[in-house]
Amino acid sequence: MIQQSINPFQYGVVIDDRAFCNRKEEISYLKNQIRNGYSTWLFSPRRFGKTSLVEKVFRELNDTICIYIDLYNIRSKDDFCRKYSKVVAEELFNWKDDIKRLTENLSNAFKQLSPTVSFDESGIPSFSLNVHKVEKQEDIETILEVPHKVSSRSSKRLCIAFDEFQEIKRIDPFLLNWMRSSFQRHVDISYIFLGSKQSLMEDIFSSIKSPFYEFAAKMNLSTIHKDELFTFIEENFRISNLPVEEHTINEILEKSECQPHFTQYFASVVFDLINTGRDQNDGDFQNFWMKRVIIPQTDVFQDIYDQITNSQRATLQAIARLDSTGIYSEETRTQYQLPVSSSLSEVLKALQKRGLVYKTGDSYKITNPIFKGWLLGLK
Repeated sequence: MIQQSINPFQYGVVIDDRAFCNRKEEISYLKNQIRNGYSTWLFSPRRFGKTSLVEKVFRELNDTICIYIDLYNIRSKDDFCRKYSKVVAEELFNWKDDIKRLTENLSNAFKQLSPTVSFDESGIPSFSLNVHKVEKQEDIETILEVPHKVSSRSSKRLCIAFDEFQEIKRIDPFLLNWMRSSFQRHVDISYIFLGSKQSLMEDIFSSIKSPFYEFAAKMNLSTIHKDELFTFIEENFRISNLPVEEHTINEILEKSECQPHFTQYFASVVFDLINTGRDQNDGDFQNFWMKRVIIPQTDVFQDIYDQITNSQRATLQAIARLDSTGIYSEETRTQYQLPVSSSLSEVLKALQKRGLVYKTGDSYKITNPIFKGWLLGLK
């Protein structure tokens, strides 16, 4: 029996160093931002690898204390304060201290918030705030100031990353005011704000009415260059002693549009098929593996499609099929029966808010290449 190779491609998780591809310029830029004490707001559609990029930068910064918190599943202001306090306490305080000294240091930092240290059955300590609800401005400001208090006594620089930062408006819009008030005084801390909703992130950082207006430098995370991904796929097949044709790699990159997550996902599907004996030179091979990634999500895509307007459907169809012709051109509007320019702008904004399309330069793209493949299959 022939032993099959282990699939080397990773997707749906934070990518480790072994499966990380390129991003050398982005890594260098973020490192310089952090070392100079500058803050950055980092935008890309979901699954472009923002989190993996930041965590790789964090792994390589030995002279910086790095803190990461994801706002996506945070429910309320109180929930934010508790989870942020916990991660800050775990990263910034010396948990090897004796319990008396540790508790004293935590109490001094989190004044009036009754910080406590408890132990599980294995003797592993954990941090929590022993108060009913954290909502008052003075308590929230106390929590936001803890990293600054600690860093001012430390020789190490701090960097704090907030993932899915646009969620802060859902949690409580006024948190932005308190954050800006605190963060603008933290000259020893670099902040990174990651976001996947283009219009919401621009409202926070580009609107003159926002507390965070021009607080941080903008960084767009784009797709990875095709040549880099080609080499990455080819090398992983080679290391796994599995043959792959040039046309197969090109088909993967064409369908994934060089988006990191989908490139790894499609490559993993193709890898498994070739690994189990499927002929990649069969004329139907590309259609076969594309159906394999589209069919499991058909119900989800149909549900999305059912919930949008006819104008939004027509616009999605146009974007999925456009090459060099602009969405606002008379030719496109006539061909796909799109609304007039003013109405089309509102349709595009609505699709962006739903995360179905994103803008790059002067053009629009379908965010999910699998969804695009599904759209192209509609009659």
